[in-house]
Amino acid sequence: MLLQVMGTAGWTHTKLTAPGGATVTCENVIGSSYGALRCPTTEAGTHTLEVRSTSGSANTISVSYAPLLSTTACKTVGAADRRLGAPTVFSGTLPAGSAGDCYGLDLAAGDVLRAHASSWRVLRTVYDATGKEICSSGQSSSALDCKLTGTAPFRTSVMSHPGTAETYDFTAARLSDPEGCALVEPQAFGVSPDLSPTARCRTLRVAQGAAYSFGPVKQDAELYGALFARNGTPAAPECSQGSCDLAPGDHTWTVDPQSTDAAAFGMRFHSAKETRGCTATHDNGLAAGPVAGTFGGPGQRLCLTLPTASGQGVYLLGRPPAEGTSAAVTVFDSAGAKQCEAGGSTFHVCKLTGTAPFRAVLSGEANKAYQLVIHRTGEAAGCAAWPQTAFDGTWGAQAPVTSQVRQHCLSLPADKHSTAEMIDYTNEQNKVNGGVHLVDPSGTTACSTAISSTTLCRLTAGVQYTAMVVFTGYGSDTYKLVRRDISPTAKCAAPASTKVGGQSTPFDLTSALDARCVRVGAAATDKFWLSSRALNEPRYGPSTAMMAVDADGKPVCRQLGLSCQVTGSTSYVMVVLASGYKDKPIHTDVDTWKVATATGWSPECTADKLSVDGFPARGGVLTESSSAYCAVIDVQPGQAFNVFGTTSAPDLAKPQVNLLSLTNWDSSYYGYQCVGGSGEFGARCQTLHFADAGQALLLLNPARTATPVEYSIQGVCDTGCVRPPSQDPKGISPSAGPAGTRTDAVVSGTGLHLGTKLKLKRDDTERGLTAVSVNPEGTALTVKVDTTDLTPGQYDVLLDGVGYTSGVPSRGYLPKAYTVTAPVPAAKGSRFVPHGPSRFLDTRDGTGAVKQRVGPGGVVTLQVAGVKGIPASGVTAVVMNVTAVQPTEAGHVMVYPNGQATPKVSNLNFAPGQIVPNLVTVPVVNGKVDLRNNAGSVDLIADVTGYYTDQAGAGSALNPITPARFLDTRDGTGAAKQRVGPGGVVTLQVAGVKGIPASGVTAVVMNVTAVQPTEAGHVTVYPNGQAAPGVSNLNFTPGQIVPNLVTVPVVNGKVDLRNNSGSVDLIADVTGYYAATGSAFSAAGPVRLLDTRDGTGARAGAVGPGGSVSLQVTGTAGVPAQGVTAVVLNVTVTNPTEASHLIVHPHGATRPGVSNLNYTAGQTVANLVVVPVVDGRVTFYNNSGTADVIADLNGYFTS
Repeated sequence: MLLQVMGTAGWTHTKLTAPGGATVTCENVIGSSYGALRCPTTEAGTHTLEVRSTSGSANTISVSYAPLLSTTACKTVGAADRRLGAPTVFSGTLPAGSAGDCYGLDLAAGDVLRAHASSWRVLRTVYDATGKEICSSGQSSSALDCKLTGTAPFRTSVMSHPGTAETYDFTAARLSDPEGCALVEPQAFGVSPDLSPTARCRTLRVAQGAAYSFGPVKQDAELYGALFARNGTPAAPECSQGSCDLAPGDHTWTVDPQSTDAAAFGMRFHSAKETRGCTATHDNGLAAGPVAGTFGGPGQRLCLTLPTASGQGVYLLGRPPAEGTSAAVTVFDSAGAKQCEAGGSTFHVCKLTGTAPFRAVLSGEANKAYQLVIHRTGEAAGCAAWPQTAFDGTWGAQAPVTSQVRQHCLSLPADKHSTAEMIDYTNEQNKVNGGVHLVDPSGTTACSTAISSTTLCRLTAGVQYTAMVVFTGYGSDTYKLVRRDISPTAKCAAPASTKVGGQSTPFDLTSALDARCVRVGAAATDKFWLSSRALNEPRYGPSTAMMAVDADGKPVCRQLGLSCQVTGSTSYVMVVLASGYKDKPIHTDVDTWKVATATGWSPECTADKLSVDGFPARGGVLTESSSAYCAVIDVQPGQAFNVFGTTSAPDLAKPQVNLLSLTNWDSSYYGYQCVGGSGEFGARCQTLHFADAGQALLLLNPARTATPVEYSIQGVCDTGCVRPPSQDPKGISPSAGPAGTRTDAVVSGTGLHLGTKLKLKRDDTERGLTAVSVNPEGTALTVKVDTTDLTPGQYDVLLDGVGYTSGVPSRGYLPKAYTVTAPVPAAKGSRFVPHGPSRFLDTRDGTGAVKQRVGPGGVVTLQVAGVKGIPASGVTAVVMNVTAVQPTEAGHVMVYPNGQATPKVSNLNFAPGQIVPNLVTVPVVNGKVDLRNNAGSVDLIADVTGYYTDQAGAGSALNPITPARFLDTRDGTGAAKQRVGPGGVVTLQVAGVKGIPASGVTAVVMNVTAVQPTEAGHVTVYPNGQAAPGVSNLNFTPGQIVPNLVTVPVVNGKVDLRNNSGSVDLIADVTGYYAATGSAFSAAGPVRLLDTRDGTGARAGAVGPGGSVSLQVTGTAGVPAQGVTAVVLNVTVTNPTEASHLIVHPHGATRPGVSNLNYTAGQTVANLVVVPVVDGRVTFYNNSGTADVIADLNGYFTS
């Protein structure tokens, strides 16, 4: 019994009771969500149905039933109704809640029924004479193909499975031994199928077993169906594509019942062995021309017999005429074996490996013309020569293409190519819109480009190749192509170094096709890190691409990230080429690092051994001569450690940290990994559970940052290692700073490191403190405090991530520990007035002060305003050369504004018995300046060379220039090539030289150096043509190299330099000049901005040989963030290990060939510098040995 129980409000529960009182067990027909039930009964008679609502609310129900086996209401599907070619359509209507309709089937067991209903909501279920379910459609709209088993007669129940009202059309046809199908026999080529039969099925008669292609053909419409054996079983799955092997006999193709508008249609049917209708053609179409023709009616296939021998290849090149059609091509051999299938593509390579003759079967749009080029891949006729080119920007061949002719063939003669080559192209559209395919005579593709314009090819010596350029874009284009030798005989550059971090090999690529190759020699057991470093990623701007091949020319890597990791070959050829070129040279630095040999990691890396438990800060600078830092570290699976650090890289690109495996030297190995945040320096490095245990390599490389780039890194245990003490900040000093600038402060505490994240917090305002350096004990962390846009007041100091109660001190929480004070008023710019030089102070004879030596802690107050022609008011700062004479102890002198607290800086540093000068620029307060001696006793001299004034219309402005050498008597720069004798004067032309204007220059700033004097003496620098003043600028003893900055008035465009005794070479490096327009001076400090001894301002640690350290000066200590053109710094070098020199120059600019400080081992030497500012930072470069560098701010210039 079939039941349909419907309720209007929620679920219902039903119970069916037989006449004898037994409960009948019912089952859901389609699922528990629906009310359709099937209840097998064992008694005739009246049954009772009980329906109970389970919703707890009023519920209207309806009930319908049908006795499936005893009903006489089934409609009969007779022999005439079940014809597959034209089955009878039964239309019905099921009211809501109906138990369904019944159809009796005139079919026997073993027949295959195809039952279909027009709605997916109509459930079709087939039962045998005993009521057993044979098949069910479920909730599918597809045809129900059911092989009948069990006992006839069979019935089909048609029911609305959701119980809703439904109108339907129903068919029931016999799929086995089908009736009413039109007969189709294999067709000859050139014959169009008959489109007139209207039967919904076709009998395909196969006399000879073979591969056949078949499919319905209908004018202006698609028709869907499937192929079956005569017994109703589906054909093999591959037949669904309209092509498969068919055995002799009849096969049935029938329309899908869902296609209700089939009407008349034809059937194409061809054997792969068919030869009727084939015509002969040629296989040198690039020379002889394309095959052309017109397709006839729908479904017509054409056949071309090829003269090509077995073992050769052919190009199939579609070139449809205007308003024509593309020809889809399938090639068969004489036995009907498919060789290739080209579809309707414009390019295909077909390898003919079967038995000749071969036949190309063509299909296309009815009644339209086609053109097809068939050309042997080993035939050079019709293909232009493609010569090999060198590694430069020249190209070897051009290939014009259009939307009508999309292919262009090139030829590579057998004796004109190497065994390994790279190919590349550029084009007028400047985009990847095609491919280049190198093919040998057999039709084997040696290589082809895909998503890029370039690829690497391994070629067989003595074999001729053709190359097909295939255009996939729009309009027309012209390709310029290159192929270059990368075989063992290629002429490639040797790398500058294979040492880890050694000198990189630089290249400038000056065109879209420019490329370079580098040959790297190796042992097969060596492991190499190969990289081409450009500033842009190829996805985002002009950059480079790098590929490498081994000694056999086999491609071993393509750089997708920062490097390729290779091993196993005795040599490698790296190919570096331009990517995204846009009319400007692309600079790249190529690294060829041998990171390991058969014995293990390279010695430059094993020299530094780290621990996952943590390691102290290590710092340095990555340059192109020292481009990596590496160290070894023992690891176990499941460990992790953090690498925290600082870097001078200003943008999102940062140096990259890598953790590398010795046993899995592969770029894809991820058992070791370091992961950092976007735009952040540092990483969390970890070994996964399956990773190798052993000695790993920690490698820091510049990645896509511009070099030189400074770094400092520190390791801190994370997981599976000895964790460090908890971070516990205790205090901050200084505990106050002005709003609107950046200053350094030191956080004291325990467990501090470069990854300690601290912030200032006040109400909803938070500001992070940037780590600068940390001491090895983790008790002092130098941070940068940025108070820009902060409101003055007290701020809490908070460790990121800790909980706290406001106002109650706890670990990581220091309430009101830092005070932001009122901002420092903006300084009013001053202009420079040259003066003298004139001696204002000499304690030896009582000039300007008491005639007595200055004792330890002694202070000399010097009146400058209103003295010797300097105005009594409006003087903001004074420029003077201060000299310490015959100190009794090592010490230093500080020069600072009168009446202020003694600053923690120095201007002159000396040893006992020396005479040491240094130029100072010092703010004037109360018309005076103070000079303090810190130890022993010393005489002090001060020679004023000018002053700054804020009076309107007075003075000149500074124009800083990149430091440049104007004078060097050692080589004849700026003067005769000869030493300056006693009393000798060198007149130096400065106006009109190296960018300085020819007129209007009032004074010049230059660093003057005395080199190898023969006697103790001094040099005086003064305006040209004037009498030599009784002052000195440099004081020296025999054999010294002594520099000092001078600011000297310019007369007649010149300055004079006079040596008072012995002979000496003189050098003068100009850093700026004064004129009517330019930058105004603002005094600042003096305040210490940099000290590498303790990590003030930059990483801690002495600057190494060829190393540098940079300093942020804008936006710091009151210096404005914008508009700064130069800064005035007193720079001190201390603890040098070798004789050397220091160069101070703008960060981001090429290092000039000048010097600012010269020193010998163990000396402490100071010198004033005026250095231009380009990007907000300045750089200090140490030439050799190691040395600590100190810089004290004295002022700045703004435009």
